[in-house]
Amino acid sequence: MQELIMTTKVICCNRDELYQAVTARVAVLLKDAVDNNAKAGFIVPGGTTPAPIFERLSTLPLAWDKISVSASDERWIDVDSESSNEYLIKHSLLINKAEAATYVGLKNDADTATAGQKKTERNLKNLALPATVTLLGMGPDGHVASLFPGCPQIDDALDLNQKKTCIAIDARGCTVAGEYTERMSLTLSALINSDLIILLITGQEKLDVINQAIREKMNSSLPVAKILSQGKTPVEVYWAK
Repeated sequence: MQELIMTTKVICCNRDELYQAVTARVAVLLKDAVDNNAKAGFIVPGGTTPAPIFERLSTLPLAWDKISVSASDERWIDVDSESSNEYLIKHSLLINKAEAATYVGLKNDADTATAGQKKTERNLKNLALPATVTLLGMGPDGHVASLFPGCPQIDDALDLNQKKTCIAIDARGCTVAGEYTERMSLTLSALINSDLIILLITGQEKLDVINQAIREKMNSSLPVAKILSQGKTPVEVYWAK
């Protein structure tokens, strides 16, 4: 059985301190990767929580033209919709100096995520892998990316031997998924194909979920526990109320 890989928890006094700490950590990682490898890959979450970090990063004088960015998951909706992760990323991260970065999208012109999976898989070859850093959020149900507990594809998505980089997700019945239940998500094996994973969480409820996942390790059914219990990539958890 794999042992829980080293997990570092960083408790911040408030959200502004949280945003500053994660921004500084990511910036150093991206700079070092470009300096050492002439490229860097950055996987980012959707949602509103990371937006202040994105905006801070966008102003930093990094070699953005050598950095490729992709989302951890995407709703299968028009990328011009404000509910699209691509829209959020392009309007909060890929602005200012970061406009020079390359965005590798998960959404394409296929009618369904299932039909578009192979095309997305091919497009992801444009992302610098292993990623330099994978920044993830987490839902109150313990989901990461669009890997929702109980969704029909969850076993395939969490299989560490899965060769697919991305997988179409049907999140109907997963209440936290909201109205957009057709998704494309990176698989667990793709998410941990990174030098470092940063979990960004806020609020006591989510901290309790993380602590539960750490206690239960591989015995937990929570998708976030699979991130914490894999034996490949170190994880840092940043939290504030």
